This record gives sequence, structure tokens and C-alpha cells, in this order.
Amino acid sequence: MATIDSTNVQDNCQENNDNDNSNNKTESSKVDIMPGKMKKINLKPSASPTSFLAKSSLLLPTGVAQVKQLPNIPSPKSMENKSNTMAMGSSCSATGNPRNKTALAPGHSLMDWIRLGSSNVDLTGVGGVHQVVTLTELAKHNKRNDAWLAVRGIVFNVTRYMDFHPGGVEELMRGVGKDATKLFEDVHAWVNYQSILQKCIVGRLCRSGKTETSDNPFNSDEKLTEKLSSLKTVGKNSESPKIFSDWKQTTNTITFIYKSTDDKFFPNYQLIRENDNEFKIKINQTNGIINHEYDLIEGVNWPPKWKKNYDTMEIDFCFTKLTGKIWNFYGNRTIGSQIKSTERNYRQWQIVCNTILCDNINRLVLKSKDYMEIMRIGRHVEVKMDVMGTEVSRYYTPVPSSIHPDDEAPGYKPDCLCLIVKRYNDGALSPSITALQQGQYVTLSNELGTFAIESFDQCSIIHLLSAGTGLTPMLGIIQWALCRRNITTINLINFNRNEKNIFYQQQLDKISADKRLNVVHVLSESNDDSWTGRRGKVSDVLLNELIGRAIKHSCIFTCGPIAFMTIAREALVKLGWTTSQLHEFDG
Repeated sequence: MATIDSTNVQDNCQENNDNDNSNNKTESSKVDIMPGKMKKINLKPSASPTSFLAKSSLLLPTGVAQVKQLPNIPSPKSMENKSNTMAMGSSCSATGNPRNKTALAPGHSLMDWIRLGSSNVDLTGVGGVHQVVTLTELAKHNKRNDAWLAVRGIVFNVTRYMDFHPGGVEELMRGVGKDATKLFEDVHAWVNYQSILQKCIVGRLCRSGKTETSDNPFNSDEKLTEKLSSLKTVGKNSESPKIFSDWKQTTNTITFIYKSTDDKFFPNYQLIRENDNEFKIKINQTNGIINHEYDLIEGVNWPPKWKKNYDTMEIDFCFTKLTGKIWNFYGNRTIGSQIKSTERNYRQWQIVCNTILCDNINRLVLKSKDYMEIMRIGRHVEVKMDVMGTEVSRYYTPVPSSIHPDDEAPGYKPDCLCLIVKRYNDGALSPSITALQQGQYVTLSNELGTFAIESFDQCSIIHLLSAGTGLTPMLGIIQWALCRRNITTINLINFNRNEKNIFYQQQLDKISADKRLNVVHVLSESNDDSWTGRRGKVSDVLLNELIGRAIKHSCIFTCGPIAFMTIAREALVKLGWTTSQLHEFDG
């Protein structure tokens, strides 16, 4: 149920002005709203290859055509547990790094696979005529040179894909000749397999016995709609999200203040502008979503400035008024709440600035029209582009616009997002992203991931191990740690091949003026005699010297290539560090 909250001139207010003498009006409210009745969900076909196939033929199950499968979002409790342990098998790279778990032969990159699919080669093995495949028939195709597998009701011929699979032939062979849906979701739920294997579709999987689609091809859609609708309805006994809100004004500004009252994790905030007077604040918490829709008495400029307080868990959104004067009241606010959704939302983001930071590494500043999102530390976004007719995506962790006030990213405004991207010459996506010019567009998802920095609030000593672009998730952690009064030591050990690979070196040197922060750069391949810093590779001997053995109230974050992460993990365990003290970001 929604309520209308209007302030008026009789509100109890405190007053001051820009010079500490102008009027200031405040309003506090604590929202405890049960979600109202949910509207019917309209399921629209996606533009994926499987949905196109389902439109043109009843060979594919309609449920596949209508609903894009997404990875499951864990419950708040499971998220807490995950946040306190080392993410040994994180599914997404924090840096968009396409490094493979096995070495692929030359000519077998993702770009090579895309080129092969764009040729006239028949990758289906059935002449492109879509089949109805029984489990018995599927089981016959279980060999290295004759490999079919099924994922979510679709059968793919992966014979030619074997040598292109980043996880190796043996890993892919685990799923051939059978329904590999569960195996796929356990290991690769985030992968856009429909796009990668779009030219390998054999047909649909038909299980024995009568199916819903045999009588009515739309039956499964109706049942699926009903099922999804039931999942989006909150029962009367469900715990609803709560938020504390306040407001204040000066002659030229109006500020809205938010603080979660029953959630130890900082929420994600999304702001959507309708016009000069109307905007929405969407507050994503672990137990639900709160929507505040504002209709202001007069217009304000977009975007608002925002500021987080990591100690009080408050965030301020400060709007500049179009007309400088004190308002008698701010206007109306409609309040509602809803259950969390696993659906990913994609928007077009425009390139504001593309800056080369160092060898093969770019920083992109992006903005989306009438939209801003305050993403949580260590979370990531999916970046998608069309490459040679194939949708290719990678995951990147947004970084602060600067870690020192003197080094703000060019063109940055409060509604912008910053990404650091390393260019791989044979990469499927990074060459296209790093080549984007000002004014061009790229598709980004909303915030993804479950990492919660608040799980480490009790730690007073923070160690950070990064290699190459593994520094990107560390930048937000450094910014967070420097704002926390209980943190006494922040120790960053940054590994690179040579000095020209180091980015943000000057910014890191500047913020090292804070005596709590210690930055050590370690080069593994430098032959430059002018380098006076550390040399070497990650090892238990080096980490024992720079970090030492495990102690209470301390934690370690690591990010980098797979080999780096493996060696670092083994070395830290040898030094007595436990999994509850460690967190790995995939590099």
C-alpha cells in the first residue's frame, strides 16, 4: 500500500542559512511499509537467439523463449556467510579479465570463435534443421568428437567449441551426453551461453512422457507467469524493509538524508529523474526495496551531489534549487516497497571521457540520462557490446572518481560511473571498449554481486594484495578504510611487471600522507636500475616480511590473475591466515 507524505508550514523546523544564518527546515520520518498488491507480470520475449528460434518454431519450449534465466540471488543470511569467507570460486571477474583457466591454442580465442560462427560452417552437425532430441538420443553424443549437451531445455552441439572453451576440454566433457543445466548453473550461471553457442543449436530437449507444451504450447508460459507472480508477493508475516529519512534546506539547496535502520549493510541507491520537480529514489536493501517518489514544490537542478558517511551509514543527496529561496515545504512524497528481484536492468551509458592511464589501461567516465546509481564497494556491473554480430559481455568493478581530491576524473559529475579497463589485443571486448570515443554509448547492467564490506567492520588492520588491474576493487576499499575511525592500518602491496604498468601511482603516493596507509609497489620483471622499490614475485617469504603472520581483528583482500591468487592463498594459509580473514576478488 502506498502513502502520501506531505510537509507543511506547521512542521517543527530548525532554521539557518548558507552563512549559518538562513532558514533551514527539517523533517524526519521512519518508513515501515508492507508491500502492496503486485501487478501482473508481463513476460516479454528476449532478443536472444533461443527466443528467436522459439518464435519461429515450436521445437523450443516456450518458457525458454519468454524468460531470460538469471543467476540466483542468495538470501541475506547466505550473503552474510559468503561475505565472511574467501570467495574461492567467484563467478565474475572484478576487472573484466578474460584470462582462461587453461591455455588455449593459438587461433582459439573468443574472437576466433565468433569469426568461425560468422562463417558458413555448420556447427550444429544437423544441417541447421532443428531437432527434437530425446534423452536417449542425447546420451549417444557423449564423445570428444561427437559432443552434445542440453542447458535449460536447449540442446547444443559443442564438438567444435571444445578447443575454444576457457575451462578446458575435460571441464566441458563433464556435461556432454546429458542435461547439463545443474552443472552449468553451479559453475557458469552468469555466462551468456545463448550468444556464445547460438550457431550450435541442435533443437529442444524432449523428456519421456507427456509434456505441457504438447497439448498447449502456451501452457508453460501461463504456469511460469503464475509461479513468478507468487514469488513476487510478500506475505503478511514477511519482514518489510525500513529506512530513516530526513531533509534540510538552505536558500540555494535542499538535501535529503537516508539511513537504514535495520540493516547493517549499506543499501544500493538508484535515482531516476522525471523532470525538474519529480524524481524517484529506489533503496535496495537485503530484505527488500523501498521506493520514494518525490514531487517537489519547485524545480531543482540535476544531478544532486551525494556524500556517504561510512560510520553512521548515512547518505545525503543535495539538490541545487532552480530559484534561490526558502520553501515553506518541499512538496509531496509517495512511499512504497516491493520484494527484491533477480532481474537485471540494462541502460545505455554515454562515454564522457576515455583516458589512457598507462600501458594498455584506460579509465572510462560514463553517464546515463536522468539516472544515477550509488553502487556498493566491491560490486560489479556487466558491460555488453555487439562485436561482429555477437553480444559479448564482461564484468567490471566501478572505481571511485578519484582517491585524492586533486585528481578528479575529467568530466566527472555525481551521476557518472568510472570503470578501469585493461586492453587485451586478442580480447573479445576490451579492444572495443577502450576504443570508445566521447559521445558513444555502451550497455551496462545495474549493480551485481553480493560482497559486503560491512562484514569486515570489526577489523582494524586491512591488508590489500593486488596484481595489475587487480588494484581496481582495492581503490574503493582504501577510500572506505580511510573514512573509518576504527581502522589503524591499511597496507597495500601492489604487484606489477614493470613500472610502466603501474596506474594511480601518483594518487596513491598523495593519499599515503595519511600515516595509516602504507603502499608498497613490487615489480617482477623490471630491469630498470632507476627503480629503487621492491622486486620479486608473491611468495610466503615476501608476504611474511610485508604482512606477517595472522593476528586478530585483521583481514586480507586479494585480486589478480589466477596464478597470483593461488600462490597468495597458499602462502597466506601457511602464515596462519584463516578463510574467515580472507576475501578474493576474481581478477
